[in-house]
Amino acid sequence: MKYEKLFEPVKMGNLNLRNRIVLSPMHTNFTVDNKYTERYIEYYKERAKGGAGLIITAHVMAEVEVDPYPATFGYPTLDSASEIKYFAELTEGVHEHGAKIAIELSPGTGRLADEIIPGKPPVGPSEISLLLMPDIKTRILTKDEIKKLVENYGRAAGLAKRAGFDAIYVHFLAYLGDQFLSSCWNKREDEYGGSIENRMRFLFECIESARAQVGNDFPIIVGLALDHGFPEGRQLEETIEMVKRLEKLDISAVHLRRGSYDGMNLLIPTAYMEDGISVDYAYEVKKAANIPVIVDGNLPDAEYCEKILKDGKTDFVGIGRPFIADPYWAKKFQEGKNNEILPCIRCMQCIDRVFFSRYSACSVNPEYGLEYQGKIRKAAKSKKVLVVGGGPAGMTAAKYLAEKGHEVTLVEKSSRLGGHLFEAAVPECKKGTQGYLEWLKHQVNKLNVNVKLNTEVNQEFVLDFKADAVVVSTGSVPQIPKVPGVEGTNVKAASNLLADFTDDVKDDVVVVGAGLVGCETALFLKDKGKKNVTLIEMLPEIAYDVIYMARFSLLGELAQRGVNLRPGLKLKEVTADGIVAEDQNGNTERIKAGTVVIATGLKSDGSLYDRIQGEVNEVYQIGDCIKPRNFIEAVHEAYEIAKMI
Repeated sequence: MKYEKLFEPVKMGNLNLRNRIVLSPMHTNFTVDNKYTERYIEYYKERAKGGAGLIITAHVMAEVEVDPYPATFGYPTLDSASEIKYFAELTEGVHEHGAKIAIELSPGTGRLADEIIPGKPPVGPSEISLLLMPDIKTRILTKDEIKKLVENYGRAAGLAKRAGFDAIYVHFLAYLGDQFLSSCWNKREDEYGGSIENRMRFLFECIESARAQVGNDFPIIVGLALDHGFPEGRQLEETIEMVKRLEKLDISAVHLRRGSYDGMNLLIPTAYMEDGISVDYAYEVKKAANIPVIVDGNLPDAEYCEKILKDGKTDFVGIGRPFIADPYWAKKFQEGKNNEILPCIRCMQCIDRVFFSRYSACSVNPEYGLEYQGKIRKAAKSKKVLVVGGGPAGMTAAKYLAEKGHEVTLVEKSSRLGGHLFEAAVPECKKGTQGYLEWLKHQVNKLNVNVKLNTEVNQEFVLDFKADAVVVSTGSVPQIPKVPGVEGTNVKAASNLLADFTDDVKDDVVVVGAGLVGCETALFLKDKGKKNVTLIEMLPEIAYDVIYMARFSLLGELAQRGVNLRPGLKLKEVTADGIVAEDQNGNTERIKAGTVVIATGLKSDGSLYDRIQGEVNEVYQIGDCIKPRNFIEAVHEAYEIAKMI
């Protein structure tokens, strides 16, 4: 076996696991009325089928009497025997497929409270500002309330065991538990504050309360932050001391990751951050304490995981978003089907949508969250389908249409498949996107889709083809501002520069337009060694169109790489030696540059769809030819249309 260490059977405390792969806890918002649903259960079952050794659920609240928050995230609560049936259905489903499952059990929320419930002020170890509403402070928990939280925690652990869970995951990262542990939030002067021993008291009592209900031999995992990712937060050295103090409690494992909700980039690392962001920090803990370690955070593939396991840097690997992209991530690596693995592109859509109260969804896997609907069904009758445009929407549609048994022809006017995905995959930080592009091409080839490159499709072509159905996915083209000098030889469209970089790009570059494409083009130019890269944007903010969960990471990377950021400047003219820009007050400024790159957005190319209306029985339109957007919309539209045909 290629990945012997990764896939060897192993024990975590008294828990026998089929491998060292742990599905890390990730909230998906798949609950309804704070209950597990078929959507949630089938999502977990599919990852169990896919080879995960241990599944850790998302956040479950032990009680809502003392700390009823968060109010809007849909976290289930396990505070009554009446709740057992919802959880038992989950554990039974996971066990059917050979995986074990731990419940991520939280004693409270604290300063991460969201919408305020009338008459129920948020509580915390001290009077501290809420993260999302700094003007509101938590009420200090009384000792009696802390005692109640501890009792409720033990009761919930006992209910979890009755529901069939194999381990209790004591959730002391970011939420109330972490706030007790950390002096930046815990300002108490009683036995729950001050010294490290006192700040750990709440954790010790929760573990002891759980032990009293589940027994001394029942596996317990503790989730901790390695560091918080901001100057006032806890640092690694103190976390090492905390883990050492846990040794006497016979903990089965500690799950370690960097960050907090104040240091989100570390907690949920983006494409702009390095692989294995937490590994070396976790290794420092492993060297100092005799407790098995689970680590996660941008672990890219089985090769990487095997290496850190063999190097002794961790005992288990936590895999999160890669299991969202491909539920069979583990099984495919174990079987040597690496080219079949649908890679995570670290776009952050899955978690960003949750933060804005929507169901989680994946840019590359439109079946994620829809596992309960079953696999796409074969068509009752095979049809001759023409798909026009070989970008992500067109290739996704072609894949699913072919799987349904249709005769599919995919026509692309350029010499290669990929559309804007091709240039999106070029920057060094976007290797996941490159992997996704290769996966799509492999799928199209494997399913015997008839691909025609260098072929322009017009109305006559469609009529001559005599398709039963036509899917138009002709995408979008760069939108170039109409200003003097924009057609000069020193001007390049960002999409063209990324797709076909040439050595005539000068050291001094101005990128016009600071949306996602412009920002990533600036990083690409720095990767290419360009010394002076200036990014201008007519709006008052850089990266205005980048989703919340990725934006601050991207801005940090731009700053770290030395890109000169100039918001509030509008391009007025391109000159032989640079540009003329105008600020919001009408003042003009000359910026010198040998090369000017235009990244001012895209415009739809939907003319073919308009021309063939009424000419074919079934005509569908998907992707950017409707409106330029993130390709999550293009991929999901393609999937839904494929189900209809």
